[in-house]
Amino acid sequence: MSSPEAPMSFGKRYAILNLDWMTVLLAACEGTSQGTRLVDNLSKWHEAIHQMNERPLTVYTTLAFNRGQPELEAGKPFARLIESFGTFEVGTPSAEIDKRFQLDEKDVVLRKTRWCATTGNNLEQILKAQGIDTVIISGLTLSGVVMSTVYRLFDLDYNIFVIADNVLEIPLDHNTVFSKVMLEDLLPKMNLKVISLEQALQALNEA
Repeated sequence: MSSPEAPMSFGKRYAILNLDWMTVLLAACEGTSQGTRLVDNLSKWHEAIHQMNERPLTVYTTLAFNRGQPELEAGKPFARLIESFGTFEVGTPSAEIDKRFQLDEKDVVLRKTRWCATTGNNLEQILKAQGIDTVIISGLTLSGVVMSTVYRLFDLDYNIFVIADNVLEIPLDHNTVFSKVMLEDLLPKMNLKVISLEQALQALNEA
């Protein structure tokens, strides 16, 4: 992880990607110290972005399916993975961004149908149309949503920053091991930046 003293810049063409800040996923870590800390960190990040005079492109994703989940094939690995969390039906509270994070007309909310933030929507088209070359990622879950999105955007040659304080693995008893491997070993090996929330907030202030 980069040193807290290191100067940090996102450049001029960056976007904020807040992945699956969903009620159903946050509920899975509710009442734990890790969950409380994550919500506090996400809230600080969310508030800082919304207080900017010139807000960068800010995208929130949510896993959501039409009624009956026609986008899923029953019995396949992804369908089995998510079935214990519910149906993620469009319009239901569990498939929405948690109400603790108030969105406005400047925020872009995209439905997706798999882990990766680009699946089932026009995120790639939006990033290209807005001339984005750098993305800053926060979200749930680390080994799934976050890493799937990182791999896709890495293949598309985006500069990627992952805010270590703003990601969490579910179930929580996997978080310590997965975070060490992915944040301390894997992402640096890919020449991607893993930064703290403090560094991210400083970079926003200097943008």
